[in-house]
Amino acid sequence: MEKSERKELMLINHLDNMRYKLCSLNSQIELHKEISYKLKFDFFIKRDDKIGIYGGNKVRKIEFIFKDILRNKKKKVFIFGPAGSHHVIANLIYGKDLFNFYSFLFPTYLYEWGDKYVRENTEIIFRFSKRYRIVRNPVLAFIIAKTLSFLEQGYFIPMGSTSPLSILGFVISSYEIKRDIDSGKVHVILPAGTTGTIAGLSLGFSIFGINSKIIGVRVVEKYLCNKLVALKLIKDSCNLISDFIDVQAIIEKSRKNFIILDGFLGRGYGFPTDDGLDAMNFFGKYMKVEKTYTAKTLSALLKMREIFKGKKVLFYSTLNSNELNLL
Repeated sequence: MEKSERKELMLINHLDNMRYKLCSLNSQIELHKEISYKLKFDFFIKRDDKIGIYGGNKVRKIEFIFKDILRNKKKKVFIFGPAGSHHVIANLIYGKDLFNFYSFLFPTYLYEWGDKYVRENTEIIFRFSKRYRIVRNPVLAFIIAKTLSFLEQGYFIPMGSTSPLSILGFVISSYEIKRDIDSGKVHVILPAGTTGTIAGLSLGFSIFGINSKIIGVRVVEKYLCNKLVALKLIKDSCNLISDFIDVQAIIEKSRKNFIILDGFLGRGYGFPTDDGLDAMNFFGKYMKVEKTYTAKTLSALLKMREIFKGKKVLFYSTLNSNELNLL
């Protein structure tokens, strides 16, 4: 084993010890032959949507967050997010027997419109929260959750479960990608919200020498999701694992290996787009797609299909597609 490989394994073992292990994280990478045939490029899916009892990208983050909560000996956990939020649901499902959750939600267009999927997800949040409240807007939800976490000496979970600590889960994912696919010749595409997933993958790709380009499709307002936000996360995360990496070299590599695409948000967060619904109709025959994050990302992929012709594309699935019977 070469020295670089030994160092990579040491980092992975260190990260593994930082987790509160909720499930096996090694999600499969699948080649979808029918989609590949129709789009005229090799379409791979990173099946994070299938990991654990509640799939998607959140469990990789909350394993690190839960370990931190337990280390700080906290029981009360304060969390906020949009009505029907996967970030809130994932924390509640995995943490309901560990912590008391106080959830503060703000309504979205789909919630107010009465979307069945969003309404059902919101009911799950109500069921598993110790206390919950719907407030007017995201700023107020944040202020209440943050303030109460201080006053009650509880633990505050940031928006999207994204923090320099939590994105280390995607360094582990990057190691999986390196093992499972000829990653130097694949384009990776995924939704970009709080930038945790794309920042973690960028960091991991830089550490493990993966030369693929990562494409994030912005699905929230730009002040929340931009390259500067992601790079700040990467820099702060690097400092947590500085014993295992050359921090400055990794940060410089990360500046160059990802982009965040604008132009697919539409009217705003939580509002469906016509292109997104078209993508949902196309991809929904083969995989689970919801109206905002996934649909908008896949609409960008359809727009770029000529660019990707004859190439390999890895769609990083951040949505839960496991069946739940919680209501």
